[in-house]
Amino acid sequence: MILVVDDDAGIAKLLRTALEVEGFQVLTAGDGVEAYRLVRSPACKCLVLDVKMPRINGVELLLLMQAENIRVPVIVMAGSGDYHEREMKQFTNVVKFLPKPFDLDVMVKAIRHHARR
Repeated sequence: MILVVDDDAGIAKLLRTALEVEGFQVLTAGDGVEAYRLVRSPACKCLVLDVKMPRINGVELLLLMQAENIRVPVIVMAGSGDYHEREMKQFTNVVKFLPKPFDLDVMVKAIRHHARR
């Protein structure tokens, strides 16, 4: 299962559709609290995470995952100027950083690679 976390419903739907075409089971979450509940599932193979979200933001979620030793590969997406790749790569779970707007083909390829490891 791939977990897509973004408070922008359009982006979540776009990613869900593209990943389901690839054969993945996809769950979406609109905020970090919901994502925190879902990412703990052993079925979660990859997390696609927006940084700016309500309730618990992406950085806070990464810190919670690190504190609880939740080892799910994370692909971070962030608007330009929000965060930079080197900042996100400090988190052990972050395997890829893609600035928004991202190239859908690059995103799907990265998810395919990291979810099937």
